[in-house]
Amino acid sequence: MKTLTATLYFIVLSTTLWAHDGHDHDGPSSFQPKKGGVVKSTEDINIETITQKDRVNIYLFDNDGKKKTQDSFEINAQIQLPKQNKKETVKLKTILEEGKFCHFELEGHPKKVHRYTLHLTVKDKKENHTDKLSFTIEPTK
Repeated sequence: MKTLTATLYFIVLSTTLWAHDGHDHDGPSSFQPKKGGVVKSTEDINIETITQKDRVNIYLFDNDGKKKTQDSFEINAQIQLPKQNKKETVKLKTILEEGKFCHFELEGHPKKVHRYTLHLTVKDKKENHTDKLSFTIEPTK
């Protein structure tokens, strides 16, 4: 009886160990923040937001961790204040480093709020596909 139990235990354990073989665990869901912010991912784009005292920086990376080029996507931003259904469209400032696209910046925060939601609509030009992501922003003081 002990031999049968040990054999069954070995079979169950070995199939569990081999069941994970061949899976890609480095997909978008496991993308780690490059700049120390909050990351949300789509199939091809990883967006990282970093909240600072007077602005929000928005970085876009591909699945390999390389910065996306500005001509490969379109991005629109809206903010929504707590307990309000209305969204306000905001303009993102393009930040260049050494003459190349680096990231976007949302200057300023809404007055007298401790938290708001930043809604980003990102369209991948290659795939002609649009994704919507929301980030909760809590301005630092």
